[in-house]
Amino acid sequence: MSYFNPEQRNHKSILPVLILGSLCVSILYYAFSANQKTVPVLPENAVRPHLVHWLEENPDAWPAQDPIFNPAAVRRIYQRTNYRLLWFDNYNLSDSANDLLKQLTAASSGNPSSMVDYRYHLGYFDRTLRDTPQRLQMAAVLDILLTDAFVSYAQDTQLDRIHPKSRPRRGVTPVLREHQGFRMVAYGRAPQQTSNEPSGRKYFRGYDRARNIGSKPRSRYYSREYNTDRERKLSGSTRTRNEQRTRYNSHSENAGSNAGARRDGSRVYYNQGRNSNEPRRASPSRSENSEGPYFEESTPYGSDVYALRSALERLRKISSSGRWRPIPPGPAMTMGARHPHVGRLRDILTLYGDYQGRYSYGGVDRNRFDRGLHEALLRFQKRHGLKPDGIVGRATRKRLNLSPTARARIVEMNIQRREELPATLGKRFIQVNIPAYRLQYVEDDRVKLAMNVVVGKKKHATPEITTRVSKVIFNPTWTVPRSILVNEILPKARKNPAGMENMGYRVVSGSGEHLPLTSNNLSAAGAGSYLMRQMGGEENILGRVKFEIPNKHDIYLHDTRARTLFSLTDRDYSHGCIRLEKPRHLAEALLRPQGDWDQWRIDQLTVGEKTTDVDLNRLVKVYITYWTAWVDGQGKLNFRPDIYGKDGLTDNQF
Repeated sequence: MSYFNPEQRNHKSILPVLILGSLCVSILYYAFSANQKTVPVLPENAVRPHLVHWLEENPDAWPAQDPIFNPAAVRRIYQRTNYRLLWFDNYNLSDSANDLLKQLTAASSGNPSSMVDYRYHLGYFDRTLRDTPQRLQMAAVLDILLTDAFVSYAQDTQLDRIHPKSRPRRGVTPVLREHQGFRMVAYGRAPQQTSNEPSGRKYFRGYDRARNIGSKPRSRYYSREYNTDRERKLSGSTRTRNEQRTRYNSHSENAGSNAGARRDGSRVYYNQGRNSNEPRRASPSRSENSEGPYFEESTPYGSDVYALRSALERLRKISSSGRWRPIPPGPAMTMGARHPHVGRLRDILTLYGDYQGRYSYGGVDRNRFDRGLHEALLRFQKRHGLKPDGIVGRATRKRLNLSPTARARIVEMNIQRREELPATLGKRFIQVNIPAYRLQYVEDDRVKLAMNVVVGKKKHATPEITTRVSKVIFNPTWTVPRSILVNEILPKARKNPAGMENMGYRVVSGSGEHLPLTSNNLSAAGAGSYLMRQMGGEENILGRVKFEIPNKHDIYLHDTRARTLFSLTDRDYSHGCIRLEKPRHLAEALLRPQGDWDQWRIDQLTVGEKTTDVDLNRLVKVYITYWTAWVDGQGKLNFRPDIYGKDGLTDNQF
């Protein structure tokens, strides 16, 4: 039989090969799936050497930038748990750890002190927990810091460091009732801890929060919640536009209205001109941004040109001494850090008078970031308008590395700016310092009211002006400037005319008639034949209060609906006008010398939609300044970045 004869060749089936191949693929697939679903197990004693080394043998070898604030308490906790991880479930954070982080964030969110964030290591957690920690050393560091933050939070809660002013009266506690907000009720004794449960045990592994929900102890701290549905009802609830304008002439005010005022210290209280036998008026409906009672400050104003000249001489001496050295590029530094750059930081803060070494008893480790250096850095950051977080980050390092020679040049330019103003600014005036984003109301050389402001962005720079306040307008209207009308408002009005009308926008004819936002009327406004105006009310872009300050730039002070901007460090966001954080307090401060003006009356005028003009009897001077250096009433030399580039120094700009 010939092998090459096709008819006589044996035919072999490929079915066994296919079956075998399918079986192999299936085995590989299930093996891969099982591997994907397998959770890596963290060995029980894998991190014990790290914990013992850092907490017992060599605390100076602690690798993290954040220090351990409660080393003794943390050490005792890990001794009792045989140095095991307390906040991890294998390589992932446990549910208890996530609950703790949420609680720490909530406790810190309502507290203005940056030290709360720092004590709870929230910045470190935010930087580190973006990725799941896989290294044993990182897991050990995170576990220790979580324990330390837990101890700090427990201490702060016990010692009232978080919200000391929100403490209820002894014997009562706030309880949340449905649709009623918080109500104060008496409380009994806290439930006694059972003897068979070790103290603190429930806060660590296996703590079942649901088990205690029925007997949850009432917190000593609370956030007060008002019945907003009742208090935010506006008098214009029917949404009809009342365009009537009420005008108060200060010369026609009741001359005897001040008789209803009584003085208690530096605070003036008004009784709205009623007799003692007269029934008390009902509480008004508060506006949505009521600022509460206005309590006067009384801090020295400062800003004297002679103090600036003395500061200039000190800076020139520092520059000529050759002792100043910048901090080289390197890692961020904060309290507890040990680094050669810490010594350089100590030298700079000593030269400028911020470092005083109050906490340096028993010798100073030059390269260790101690509490005294932390306090000095906070002083430096406040003088420079930085966030006082006690961390030498990018922004703080840049301000530290501004040389004494550059600082002297900045002071020289600001001496010239100060000399352009009168030597005595007046008995009663307002100063807005643009680079500081700050307004101060001054009486008799004492700051009675200070607040954050929002100023113009660089392309819409707020100008330097000397003027006066002529009137206060409640529920003001806004006539849209030509540039904003063409570039911003008209495109929105053409796209959604009904929505813009609901926000109070109207086209105004030459005769003063208010017209709807039809296509023809919008075209006429775009051509310049008509104006565009927003009526007073809740949606008005100027807010509820406006202060007229006559000037050729059409700049004024006003309220705003964008309240979140005041919490930012840099606040240059407007088109040139100055937005006020506390416009109602400023209105009360300006108007109360001429009659019956207080929080009650101002809150009444800042609801609804009716516009009210109030002329000032005695005009108050307004100085809108551009000071990047000044000496405050405490004798401290302050600096701010040159946000508009007027100083000509690149080092002093963003």
